Amino acid sequence: MNKIFFCLSMLLLASISSAKGQTAENLLCLQVRVVDSGMPHKPVQRTPIAIPSVSIEGYNLIFLDSCDGCTLQLINKNGDVEYSIVVPTETSSIVFPFYLSGKYEIQLICGQLCFYSYVEF
Repeated sequence: MNKIFFCLSMLLLASISSAKGQTAENLLCLQVRVVDSGMPHKPVQRTPIAIPSVSIEGYNLIFLDSCDGCTLQLINKNGDVEYSIVVPTETSSIVFPFYLSGKYEIQLICGQLCFYSYVEF
């Protein structure tokens, strides 16, 4: 009985670690900057900024952390906003439109902070 339990637990552990490894390969390395939202500035916080974890697979953006209410934007090479959406509550992924093609700056704007990286479709 112990051998069966051990084999099942090892199989489960292997499947979990391979799923996490697949997401980590596509993890976006987000940088942060302050944006001027036109609202009164809050005092500078003294705690470290929690950078959200997001992953991309093709046209599918996967949120590993909650980003509810944040604005997601794709900025093209001319600096124009080509795609923009407010992340709905309890959303774990967003599928981008398939007409997007080229290199974009992806921005996740949460309050006065902009988390950004670059993606290519």
